[in-house]
Amino acid sequence: MGELRTRKRGKYWEYSFEGAKIDGKRNPISKSGFRTKADAIAAGTQAKAEYDNTGRSFTPSDVSVADYLDYWYENYVLKHLAYRTQCDYESKIRLHLKPAFGKYRLSALEPDAIQRWIDGMKEKGYSKNMLKNSLACLSGALNYAILPCKYIKSNPCDHVKIAKVTQPPERKAKTEYICVQEDFDKIVNRFGPGSIFYIPLMVAYHLGTRLGESYGFDLLRDVNFEKHTISINYQMQKEGKTWFLRPPKYDSYRTIGMDPFIESILKQEIVNRKKHMMLYGEYFMKTYVSKDDSLFQAPASTEIVGKEIMPVCARENGELLTPESFKYCVRVVHNELCNPLFHHHCLRHTHGTILAENGANPKAVMERLGHKDIKTTFNRYIFATDKMKDDAVRIFTEATNNLPTI
Repeated sequence: MGELRTRKRGKYWEYSFEGAKIDGKRNPISKSGFRTKADAIAAGTQAKAEYDNTGRSFTPSDVSVADYLDYWYENYVLKHLAYRTQCDYESKIRLHLKPAFGKYRLSALEPDAIQRWIDGMKEKGYSKNMLKNSLACLSGALNYAILPCKYIKSNPCDHVKIAKVTQPPERKAKTEYICVQEDFDKIVNRFGPGSIFYIPLMVAYHLGTRLGESYGFDLLRDVNFEKHTISINYQMQKEGKTWFLRPPKYDSYRTIGMDPFIESILKQEIVNRKKHMMLYGEYFMKTYVSKDDSLFQAPASTEIVGKEIMPVCARENGELLTPESFKYCVRVVHNELCNPLFHHHCLRHTHGTILAENGANPKAVMERLGHKDIKTTFNRYIFATDKMKDDAVRIFTEATNNLPTI
């Protein structure tokens, strides 16, 4: 491309340089309005560098890891990934990746440096999931540097190994906790049908839904009482200070069967909701979904043009309940009911384990829980309980009891 030129036009300075020809014609690029020649040269130099690098504000061979991560975050993460992933990656870039690698050139990043970083995080006591997710964040950024950017030829993360991480006993116990019938009965006795936590508890226990999914479906559109099914189309998710209906995790849209008990609970909730609408009249709070899928509420007396829904979880006056409210339920179970292992997700573990213990097909369990693959179903949610171990012995005994003795 042509050299950078400057000239004075009246009171101001202008920079210019030749761009690539378009349809065989010259394509001069210029900008005026600078008070001094030095200002024009500085601005023109930056503009020409960005032009020569396809709009990038850096030269790929010299870019630092810190500047590249900013470029990747702005041009890929913010445009293609979900809000929660954006927040997660921003945090990992700011707290872990930039402090470790930010000052180095992208082209100089080697596997041994990344291996030392991962080993150092392990020594500091980070969980295996944290190590895996941090490495995945860096690896994703470097894959983008290979294609489509073509800044580097290979990904140094491909050669990095995560050593075995021993999970503390208390963390392992909480992760693998199954809410046995006795424990669940105590919780339901504390938070019975009149409680705002009764429905999210029963939904998670009977349907195996994630926390956001337990709050995210519409009683009128997502529940089919004729077919005895419920469709998981959304999860309720907070972005900033606003709640949205977003696709379920991993886009795990699914329609699953309801057992008669949870079906009766949801039917009764619709009846109760309609009674409360009549009782509160113009003061009843209705819930709407905006075009951007954000949720908002307005009194029944207010005329709103928008999609109205009947959220599964709401107070008597229609006020919307969100996953944040469930924190109180967890605190009560921990402190008042003396069950420190309880968390909402354990009800999902429990649902999957009950299915597995009673002979459900693993693929059916996978589809019901909305997992990406069967490995997740086995590794995370179907634990080897005492019943499953005993059943294994019983099945083997029954299968071999007719064999001739030696």
